Amino acid sequence: MTAQPMTPLERYLAVCRGQLPDRAPVSPFIMQFAARVAGVSYRDYCLSGEVIALAQATCVRRFGYDSVNVTSDAVREYQAVGGPVADFGDESVPAAEPEPFIKDVDDLKRLRLPDPLGDNPMREQITALKILLRELPDQPVYAWVEAPFQESCILRDINYFMVDLRADPALPKEILKFSVELETEFAYAQIEAGAQFIGIGDAIASLGSADDYAEFNFPYLSELVDRIKARGAYIKYHACGRTKHIWKYIKQLNIDILNLDSMIDFGAAREFFGDKFVLKGNLNPITEMMDATPETIRAASRRSFEQAGRQGRFILSPGCELPPQTSYENLETLVASARLDCSYTAKDQ
Repeated sequence: MTAQPMTPLERYLAVCRGQLPDRAPVSPFIMQFAARVAGVSYRDYCLSGEVIALAQATCVRRFGYDSVNVTSDAVREYQAVGGPVADFGDESVPAAEPEPFIKDVDDLKRLRLPDPLGDNPMREQITALKILLRELPDQPVYAWVEAPFQESCILRDINYFMVDLRADPALPKEILKFSVELETEFAYAQIEAGAQFIGIGDAIASLGSADDYAEFNFPYLSELVDRIKARGAYIKYHACGRTKHIWKYIKQLNIDILNLDSMIDFGAAREFFGDKFVLKGNLNPITEMMDATPETIRAASRRSFEQAGRQGRFILSPGCELPPQTSYENLETLVASARLDCSYTAKDQ
């Protein structure tokens, strides 16, 4: 008798617990594409938790991949503490105003931690989370927070913040401490709402040197990770770009899933990290998804699986967000490839 396929949640829990699933989960990071599938503007998607939930549920039901998420942009927490965003159109991603929100330590002292359930954008994300957990009980639903380094660069402005690391390191460290508390409160509220999985976004982590990461990122990120883990959630760490120079620090994090970009050699990553983390990735979102043929997508999926997935600690996905212009056929091919090219047979067990 053929065994019943696992549910997406069972599959995810298996890889996180070091057990062999029926096949690798396939979990593209989808935001703008979901809005396109649901026929809603991205502006509405960013502003409304109900719209996030509608778009995510519509998209996953249409394509059958293994997880959904409730993030939409990197400025949700920044807005919640009063940070202004630039005007954005129906299909643009909101961004902070170009002038720094925190200009000096006095600006920082005036900030107060917001109530994640108050009248601010954090509440909309939690609304989306609650709806998706209710409507998709067999699906992993990623909650989301920004890493302290990422959040601090938004609060101060990345250009000023990176200069401060050399010119005035005391100010960045105070902003980082505030960001740890801000993201902790947001993470706790999402866990209380039912989140089992939390993504931590650190898109710009690779921009600094290894020494910068060691001094200005790792201690604060590690504190946030440990607090979240103490509440029982699984953590995915998402860092874009060429991260190899900071791997020795990432390896010390108490995370479960490491999402690596397409420019990373997955075989080298598996060799370095061993089976410590589930590795997620690492198809190129452009050349191996948006502009790819079905044959290219399947070949890339097989490559990632062979390099990092043979022992089960692997999630198939593009290295970063799925471009909204990706054809439906190409996402269908990625989902099919998980079943056809990334399954675990008796000889693998």
